[in-house]
Amino acid sequence: MSPRYTAPSRALPDSTGLDAFMARAAADPLPLADRYRLVTAARVVVEELYVHLPLKRARYATDPVQRLRLLERRVPALSELQFHAELAAVFRDLRDLHTVYQLPDPYRGQVAVLGFLVERYHDADGTPHYPVSRIDDALRHADFDAGVELELWNGVPVERAVERGTAAQAGCSPDARLARGLESLTLRPLRTAPPPDERWVLLTYRTPDGRLRETRVPWRVRAADRHGGRHQDPVPTAGTHLGIDAGNEATRQAKRALFAPAPARRSAARAPRDVLAYRRTRGRRPYGYLRVFSFNVASARRFAEQVAALAAKAPPDGLIVDVRGNPGGNILAAEAALRVLSTGPVAPVRFSLPTTRAALALARANPAFRPWAPSIRDAVETGEPYSQAFALTDPDAVAEGLPRYRGPKVLIVDALTYSAADIFAAGFADNGLGPVLGTAGTTGAGGANVWTYELLGVWLPDLLGPLPRGAGFRVALRRATRAGGNTGVPLEDFGVTADPLHRLTRRDVLGHNQDLLAAAAALLH
Repeated sequence: MSPRYTAPSRALPDSTGLDAFMARAAADPLPLADRYRLVTAARVVVEELYVHLPLKRARYATDPVQRLRLLERRVPALSELQFHAELAAVFRDLRDLHTVYQLPDPYRGQVAVLGFLVERYHDADGTPHYPVSRIDDALRHADFDAGVELELWNGVPVERAVERGTAAQAGCSPDARLARGLESLTLRPLRTAPPPDERWVLLTYRTPDGRLRETRVPWRVRAADRHGGRHQDPVPTAGTHLGIDAGNEATRQAKRALFAPAPARRSAARAPRDVLAYRRTRGRRPYGYLRVFSFNVASARRFAEQVAALAAKAPPDGLIVDVRGNPGGNILAAEAALRVLSTGPVAPVRFSLPTTRAALALARANPAFRPWAPSIRDAVETGEPYSQAFALTDPDAVAEGLPRYRGPKVLIVDALTYSAADIFAAGFADNGLGPVLGTAGTTGAGGANVWTYELLGVWLPDLLGPLPRGAGFRVALRRATRAGGNTGVPLEDFGVTADPLHRLTRRDVLGHNQDLLAAAAALLH
């Protein structure tokens, strides 16, 4: 029996059709000379400033420098979209979400969205299910609503569609690529990847009462943050202590704007940049639940104060800290928050630079990099690929005078926990704050301090010239290595191992994480 077809009657608000957006983009193509400038800049970034280049060459048998040489020869034969796709693919295949090509205007600050989210859970026998977990009111029609389960995606079994999407992701572990492949079904940041090829998706789904239905949903384009400017990036370009996946921060902001209910937005408004939420559970043994959506904040001290104030509300029986989906942000904020949650000193992660000529020039030009200069200079004789490792700052000093939470704690992570959130998870484990409960085997495994091309150009103006139309690059400049019993172990590509593991259930995905929080609460006692 064929599924009955229905269609939404309204377009997604505050958005533009993908056709209209692409027509505007095509009206003013990037000149050939600007394409060459971008490829030349990419080679400098990768060859002279990318700290993980030796690791990626060894681990994934990739040669991005040679790929960029070949791309330079092919530039005239490529359409504009082909050029952007090829340049983005060179960086994607590094499997490093810190190190990316950022497309120029009009893609900057924009996200392609369908208006709903798809998540995955497993039955007790391991059978996967793909329900719609969140949906914008404009798309609700007939039987298409949260709770329906997808069966076909453009005529392809949905599990296979997820597999194909997973293969195109830059995550460095199977779990990370799967999580990002699932998210990319309905959300794609245009700053870091070209837009979808299809203009709409055809969905075949089953309703909770078993009826088979079909609908078509068009791709729309909207600003990552509806409160921001049309061409704003969701992550600052001048931060020196950043560790963040800028693409996932864009999708996080888009999800918040589309799906966060009004009360949650009002509650989050009291915290910096809508990144924190807290509630106290009910029951015989209540505990606190602190959700940290992002570390993308300007002030580490202010963030630590907010965490301290929320943690102070938690009962002594325990505090659950949840950083699932956290793309990172301000590394100092992440480590200061650890200090608030610890009763003793916190050993921070340490960072190393590559031992290249450009890194040495940066260390000599920027006073904040002086500690790294001698070991970079000596690498000509020692042959070391990385400089000595130093902490970015003292988290005890940032959090000085703030109250500490002294009760038992447990941390929840997933495969989208990345960068500064990876660093937070590593510090949580390495400093013995409590168990790390995961919905995937490891965190997203992003271990670096990220700098933008614009910021590097301030200190290296002779090496890095201006780029056209707001195009840019982000690069992992300083690699992170862990502390405590894992001293010297890199975070990049390895992440933090979760123990124990909790596979999401239907009640977790479509409810309020009941089973996940019950598993976390059990670890507090």
